[in-house]
Amino acid sequence: MRIYPVIMCGGAGTRLWPVSTQAHPKQFHALVTEKTVFQDTVLRVCGDGFAAPIVISNAAYTGLIRDQLAGIGVEPGAVILEPVARNTAAVAAVAARHIARQDPDGLALLLPSDHFIGQPDVFLAAVMEAAAMAKSGFITTFGIQPSRPETGFGYIQRGASIGGPLYEVAEFKEKPNLDTALQYIADPSFSWNAGIFLFPASLMISELETFAPDVLDAATASLEAAAEQDGGILLDPECFAAVRSISVDYAVMEATSRAAIYAPLDCQWSDIGTWAMISSLRRQGNVNGPILVNAEGCTVRSDADHIVALVGVENLCVVVEDNRILITANDSTQDVGKVVAALREAGRNDLL
Repeated sequence: MRIYPVIMCGGAGTRLWPVSTQAHPKQFHALVTEKTVFQDTVLRVCGDGFAAPIVISNAAYTGLIRDQLAGIGVEPGAVILEPVARNTAAVAAVAARHIARQDPDGLALLLPSDHFIGQPDVFLAAVMEAAAMAKSGFITTFGIQPSRPETGFGYIQRGASIGGPLYEVAEFKEKPNLDTALQYIADPSFSWNAGIFLFPASLMISELETFAPDVLDAATASLEAAAEQDGGILLDPECFAAVRSISVDYAVMEATSRAAIYAPLDCQWSDIGTWAMISSLRRQGNVNGPILVNAEGCTVRSDADHIVALVGVENLCVVVEDNRILITANDSTQDVGKVVAALREAGRNDLL
């Protein structure tokens, strides 16, 4: 049994502006540890039982991927380049086809590249335990033990036991309001949906054939007509543009009878989606130490050319990167993406 890590790294991370930009999004920055989030994700799945990682990303990030893999001494199994973004069902389809070609019995571990896992040993033990059951015919997702009534995450409710920590999926829940989130965390059957999936490549193909054949057909065509580019596999632009944009949750997981959830998983997971989240994980999250005078509960990150001084303030988030400065309340950092939308609307692409 071989597990093929499939690392998705095409996202933009707009809520972490001004550090995360279109040209250099959040996964390629060192935000929590001394390595970038992408590098930490790759290294997490480089041990025994894992094949060389397959990276699926926006074609614009080819250079970043190559440089950052070289920086940690990892040779990828493949770098598959998307000419346009088409959501996670397309990624799952391409990955499943690619893996099945070389290993019909291979398992795919679909991973976002922009998440933090503070207890990787716990995570890897869960993957190995789930893999033993996944190979018997399950598409397994991992449910994170909730630590707060989070309204920015989807939730999964587990159903009947399959065995050990593996359960049938009772229902997927969209991002709730606060009252509903409070109800969810009071019920031990609910977990956060981390968007991590483990599945036999052949099973994903058969389930896509049943529930989203158009996605599978167009994704397969784009892989079959792919061309080599800068050492990567560039999916055919015309074929891939025809893929319907839909998540693997909607396309497969909510329809299949082969969905399972490993839950609850408590591995200090975070999607590090806001500056406040990063601050809670790494208090020293700035390059050039700030000067804080009677300043409480503040998040500060600055590049090497600037020193930030805060005096007599509370609960502020200040981020300085080149000619871009963000100042917000810590509890408003989830709205930073609106700044990106406003800049785009104003035609200030030079700041994005």
